[in-house]
Amino acid sequence: MSIQAHAVSWSTAGRLIVDDVSLAITPGDTVGLLGPNGSGKSSLLRLLCGLRRVTRGVVTFDDAPLEQLNRRDVARRLAMVEQNATTDADVTVLDVVRLGRTPWRSILSGWREEDSTAVEQALVQVGMESRRYQSWHTLSGGERQRVHIARALAQRPRELLLDEPTNHLDIQHQLEILALVRRLSTTCVMALHDLNLAAMFCDHLVLLKEGRVAEAGKPESVLTPERILDVYGVDTVIERSPHHGCLHVHYLPRKEMTLPRKETSSQA
Repeated sequence: MSIQAHAVSWSTAGRLIVDDVSLAITPGDTVGLLGPNGSGKSSLLRLLCGLRRVTRGVVTFDDAPLEQLNRRDVARRLAMVEQNATTDADVTVLDVVRLGRTPWRSILSGWREEDSTAVEQALVQVGMESRRYQSWHTLSGGERQRVHIARALAQRPRELLLDEPTNHLDIQHQLEILALVRRLSTTCVMALHDLNLAAMFCDHLVLLKEGRVAEAGKPESVLTPERILDVYGVDTVIERSPHHGCLHVHYLPRKEMTLPRKETSSQA
């Protein structure tokens, strides 16, 4: 296993946010963290990468406790793409992606050919090589997310963590970003809101409820009407889509949520 959480908990201001979570990430898999707002998805990601220190339990990388690892070594093997990351600085796409090489450089080291190669390959992977000199502030939301992923890929990570990478993106860009992540050979763990997109693009799912793991496994074992009702309080019908072959969740509103359609009057 690449990353494992062993009975991990995290509290802040006297409130338990992540509660006794255990999980194991298989190398090469794309794993989706699901759950309502406040269920602990983003907090769990930050615990997995060391941005927050666990209150109880331990996170391990290849069986080595995360807290015992050198921070530079961690940064060289793991990259994090946070949501809504931006800057007021006047920077180009290339400037942002070059930041991904920081863990591999020292104060005294110059820019090396291997750094340029890593940056170029990352730009090509996300399809932004022709925009390298474009200003960050002129990019669309989907383009900015591609650049963030390119910056992370320039680190040459073994694991890539993404916090709601499709947040505030239109449907086209959501599909493009998740398809991009799915194509990567890198192990990916991402927090998602959309159950149907998670079913389409993830190998495994971890469903969180109030900071605890409610269910984990293949989409077929996690996305069930009973489990979704328990976690989200919503009735559903789930079927396999005839169009893409993945599970599709149909949400059923309660009677009190259903409003009669407005009648339109036609002129004679």
